[in-house]
Amino acid sequence: MAEYALKDGNGTPIGKSVTISGVRHGPSNYAALAANGDILEVAATPSYGAGEVLDWGAGSLVSGKWQRWTKRNKTNSELMVEVRATRDGLLAETDFYALSDVTMSSDMTTYRQALRDLPANVDLSDITYPSKP
Repeated sequence: MAEYALKDGNGTPIGKSVTISGVRHGPSNYAALAANGDILEVAATPSYGAGEVLDWGAGSLVSGKWQRWTKRNKTNSELMVEVRATRDGLLAETDFYALSDVTMSSDMTTYRQALRDLPANVDLSDITYPSKP
């Protein structure tokens, strides 16, 4: 069943019933109320990919349906935050190699340096992390 919202523009979803002009209507009447223009259908929340984000706001009418989100591509700053977080996690997984009582291989040293250099050298349209030795 479609989800509906009040037409008054406040974006509050209707619960189990809605009162219009003193008459209480249940979910079985929502389609008829929408057809009369008394309530609006809520646009379904879309799926989005790794490079996209939904910004939630006060809402507006889009193509006859109430919509509280705007779908957009992530900014370079948002992508860099994700790159750094992933990089930091990968570095943390290998921190024990840097302990004084562990001998770090040259491959591991190269890998860890590549991770540290990553933010400066990353192509945000095709993010590739170095392979762990």
